[in-house]
Amino acid sequence: MIAISIDNIIKKYHLKEELILAINNLSYNFEYGKMYAIMGHSGSGKSTLVQCLGLLDKIDSGKIYIDGKDISKITMKEQNALRNRKIGFIFQSYYLNNTMKAYENVMLPMLINGDYNSLDLRKKSKDLLCEVSLGERINHYPKELSGGEQQRVAIARAIANNPSIILADEPTGNLDEENEKYILEKLKKMSEEGKCVIIVSHNNIVKEYADVVINMRKGKFLESKNEI
Repeated sequence: MIAISIDNIIKKYHLKEELILAINNLSYNFEYGKMYAIMGHSGSGKSTLVQCLGLLDKIDSGKIYIDGKDISKITMKEQNALRNRKIGFIFQSYYLNNTMKAYENVMLPMLINGDYNSLDLRKKSKDLLCEVSLGERINHYPKELSGGEQQRVAIARAIANNPSIILADEPTGNLDEENEKYILEKLKKMSEEGKCVIIVSHNNIVKEYADVVINMRKGKFLESKNEI
């Protein structure tokens, strides 16, 4: 089943007098139950792509479909609700709120969702942190956690609303080898449980976990290959 379908999408920027095609007429279908690795050097367009797939940035032309729904046909409010319930984001820089404890950071997406009461929020956020082996760190602030622990909090936050799509932008870029392996194994398990997991990275170790590897350069997909 197709999670995200893109049809001839284009995203361009103007840098002084130069036109940059960050995404250059891409078409592709991303399926549930698979882990995708989009590889490429800095400036290849991969981070821009993940922001567009996650509705954090607008494309200039083409179509994006999520679960068959044409995103251009729904309001901004509906897009925000879809993003909150359907998509989980994991970034290299974690983006945790430093004034909040670990479990409070995980609670944030559920607060926005509005489908939980306050007791449910606390219990679920703590349960999620236990799932990523942080049961003893739930009351710690981000500054009291290692980089690997902060990224695990970010993963717990990303899956708080049980999204069916996970978008990860260089999720292991700041981590040591042990934590890198833990994060990738966790993401792989999510795909095996039926989620669509899309990772953008320049780290070749990601290829070892991906079902599909796509190389990107100058806004285009080159070849893609199945790693199974």
